[in-house]
Amino acid sequence: MLDLDYVYTKRGTPIITVFTRIAFAGYFIFAYLTAFGLIPSPPTSRLEPLWVTYVGVIYLAAEYLYRVYRRRGIDLTVAQPLVFAVVCLNAVTELLGGQDTVPQLNRAEHFAGFVLITYIIWLFFIRYLPHEVWSEHPYYTALLVLAVTSMFGVGNEIIELFFDHFFHTSHIGEKTDTALDLLMNTLGSITFLSVRLLIGSPEKSDTA
Repeated sequence: MLDLDYVYTKRGTPIITVFTRIAFAGYFIFAYLTAFGLIPSPPTSRLEPLWVTYVGVIYLAAEYLYRVYRRRGIDLTVAQPLVFAVVCLNAVTELLGGQDTVPQLNRAEHFAGFVLITYIIWLFFIRYLPHEVWSEHPYYTALLVLAVTSMFGVGNEIIELFFDHFFHTSHIGEKTDTALDLLMNTLGSITFLSVRLLIGSPEKSDTA
């Protein structure tokens, strides 16, 4: 079976990274054209230039982290297409009207996104914490990872509130929307960490 994670270009870039970057370029072209009304979109669409720019900032931050992690011997190549999948899920949610018309899709987006974020942060801690910390105190490590991922979730909700208040957007839905988003974020994180704890102590291959 072909492992794309180990297929590289002549410059040493994983093929999967090249394809994912091309896919992201196509996504942002489509998203901006749609947000500015140059491509027809459903009447329910809430895809706005400001939100696309926000997603773009997240993507650039992810690219930066990918490069930093790679220099430190942590390979997150496999996470790149997962990030793209979550971003596409977010775009579909926004095109269909967000949590107002398809709340289940919005919840799934939060759940999947935080499974991925937890995976990335877990890799970071496993790489930089002494190995005996995970081996002897796995629940402590898991709580530490959960705390950091929760911070990202709260930060995202604050940004949505900022956008809605100052730019008159409508990213926050009904009264329970923020609470449900945070709940799904937490469930996504706990799901990943529970599976990781069941597997047990990570081997060196997990961080290579």
